[in-house]
Amino acid sequence: MANLSEADRIIIAEHPLDNSLDHLRDALREAETSYTATDNRSVQDAQKATSKLLLALLGSEAATYLDSKLGSPMSLRLASLRQRVQKGEFNYEHYRALVRVVIREASDVDIWVAVFNLIVTVSRLTPPASIAPSFDDTPVRHSSSSLQGDEQLADQVEARVLDEIKDFTYRDVGGFFTKYFEGKDWTERTKKIYAAVKDRYVDGKWTDLPNPAVQNAVLKWWLRLQEEFLSDEQGIYCSSINKALAGSDAQGQIDIFVKPRHKVRDEHDWRDVEVVGELSESESKQKAKILQLGRYMRNVFATQPTRRFIHGFTLLGTTMELWVFDRSGPYSSGKFDIHKEPEKFVRAIAGYVMMNNEELGLDTFIERDEGNRFVSVPEDVSGKEKRIQLEQNPIVIQRLIVCRGTSCHRSRDLKHVVKFSWTSGKRRPEADLLRLARQRGVKGVVQLVGHHTITSITEMRKGLTFNNPYSFRKATPSAASSFSQAQQSASQSFTQLRGLSIMEGPQKRKSVDVGGRLSKRSRSNSQKSSFSKQESQVIYGVEEAQTTSSFAENDGPFDNRILRCLVISPAGWAISKFNMITELLEALRDAIRAHRSLYVDGHILHRDISENNIIITNPEDADGFKGMLIDLDLAKEVGSGRSGARCQTGTMEFMAIEVLLNVDHTYRHDLESFFYVLIWQCGRRGWAFLPQDQPKESLLRKWYTGSFEEIASIKRGNMDAGGFERLLLKEFPPLFDCVKPLCRELRRILFPIHKDELFTGTLRDPEVLYGPVLKAFDNAIRDIVVAETRR
Repeated sequence: MANLSEADRIIIAEHPLDNSLDHLRDALREAETSYTATDNRSVQDAQKATSKLLLALLGSEAATYLDSKLGSPMSLRLASLRQRVQKGEFNYEHYRALVRVVIREASDVDIWVAVFNLIVTVSRLTPPASIAPSFDDTPVRHSSSSLQGDEQLADQVEARVLDEIKDFTYRDVGGFFTKYFEGKDWTERTKKIYAAVKDRYVDGKWTDLPNPAVQNAVLKWWLRLQEEFLSDEQGIYCSSINKALAGSDAQGQIDIFVKPRHKVRDEHDWRDVEVVGELSESESKQKAKILQLGRYMRNVFATQPTRRFIHGFTLLGTTMELWVFDRSGPYSSGKFDIHKEPEKFVRAIAGYVMMNNEELGLDTFIERDEGNRFVSVPEDVSGKEKRIQLEQNPIVIQRLIVCRGTSCHRSRDLKHVVKFSWTSGKRRPEADLLRLARQRGVKGVVQLVGHHTITSITEMRKGLTFNNPYSFRKATPSAASSFSQAQQSASQSFTQLRGLSIMEGPQKRKSVDVGGRLSKRSRSNSQKSSFSKQESQVIYGVEEAQTTSSFAENDGPFDNRILRCLVISPAGWAISKFNMITELLEALRDAIRAHRSLYVDGHILHRDISENNIIITNPEDADGFKGMLIDLDLAKEVGSGRSGARCQTGTMEFMAIEVLLNVDHTYRHDLESFFYVLIWQCGRRGWAFLPQDQPKESLLRKWYTGSFEEIASIKRGNMDAGGFERLLLKEFPPLFDCVKPLCRELRRILFPIHKDELFTGTLRDPEVLYGPVLKAFDNAIRDIVVAETRR
């Protein structure tokens, strides 16, 4: 509910709407009474009436003077809303409250309150946030997830895709053709099609195949075959060589792809792509073509986030290779020459347009009924089946191939969030940890409503034989190589700390007497040590760095990921969707309170703090919390030992310095990540509140580019006093100057100077950090509120 300031009320009183909305009420009343979500005519009537209402409000004098509370004038926000409605980005449920207050001729104040609430609601719904990748135990490689919008240039994405898939790619997989093309309802039809087309295969060659195999000529030949022999199938081959596909902010054309035949007249859209193909005249540059195929697969997974796997193929000259991409990586049939194996070629291209949804790897768990989407899961407490209707678009997606593939979907009643995620089979299920947290009285973490296990990589790859992974020639070194170099120095930096109680290993500890005062810092006089005089009289424990291996021992050729559906409550919105600075700070503060409860009361360490795992909540629905923690996929019960899960990627923007250097995760690393989330919201997301665009040359881009050691070095430099003041805080737009004192205090608490060095270690007593951090947030919120009331 929007709270109008005294200034807002004065503007509304001085610039009344009078009878400017009277002529719209009949149309609005008709739209309200006849609206049915499944009736296109009633949806169009509601859309038209709503558009006229927004236009009328846009033309009012009050809209010129009111501020939208999102950092821009009300008139600009109303214009943006109307433009979206006219483009078809319209859900009547979001506008219904405004329509109803206008129909009942409510006061101007009530109408403008409804407008404010509408703007806040719509601003939080779109576009879906893209989750940065998260590591399992140790970050070992980059991913393509951090590249979004105009950063998604083909060569940059393909370089990241290479680093993402290079250790998980298999070729010449045994049983590939048998699994995907034999024993199907349509298998005999593909054989008959080959028999019908065989007269064009003479003396060991396809007589009408263009030679040389120029792309456009081959494409025309392919489509002629389709027209003659595959014109009645449910799938259809199309091409988008001359125009980018819609549905994704990553631009791209596909040489040839399969989409549903009933959508053949629709604009080509990534959301409709069923099979991806790549054509080339040359048989060279195979690695480049695999990466290009991978870039396409990345877009398909991003726009179809609940997709299980994707079929694809390459035809380079006359050499064909059939591929499948899933969340554990790509694998292929191996190369074959279409002149030497003509039947295999025809049956493959015919099979792709005959496959049903399950055979294509499409999502078959979400029920679809007349445009509506539902999931059914057993409730965790009662065991009764619960059916939940979903909103049409996800609120969170993961822009990756080899990953957990997390996507989150809000329920239509806005009470629940439904999450799909491919988690390692070696990890404890998130449902178990949420249940454990509930049993131990943890506060501020979302509640488990229900869950269901859908399928697994092992099940989907059943019947296939994997040998050695394919080795990409001249592949860039994995970031894993940098960790082995960092391990020794990381460990030494801790063993050199004297005068503090050191934890030598996970269990054995020894105390060392305080040998004297902490030495004076020579680097910075502005950064006071968190070890105050009073604190230095107490022996604090320091958890010593434990380096981790780059990969866990692997007992198979691939990581068995399990697809699970989880229903949680309450439903909130990503912290990046904050509308006021106090809302941001209150949500972060309460999320840290939740983290403390999870760690201290629940004995569970979250280990994946990022902007997508903190949600803003209504305290009335969230036990008094204005921010909560979600996503315990990578969480770990303290003292439970390593899971043995294969390590994958890392949320680079928010990873703590020591974690980037391959040190075991501690509660302090999560607190450091909370700090980075705050900086990110101010320095990156904060520019959305201003009319001008964010400066393109942002220092924060360096937090996700380069090797992990390089990123750690950048962050360490940013946390030094000089780098923090002269460089990092300058990333903040002027509106966020009021947050700078809080950032300085958090930096002082988390990065004290010890022995003339920036201290990044972990104190054994967590309250030494939690208490001051939470107090700093409380003080900052109080100061900002006081300053607002004085204006």
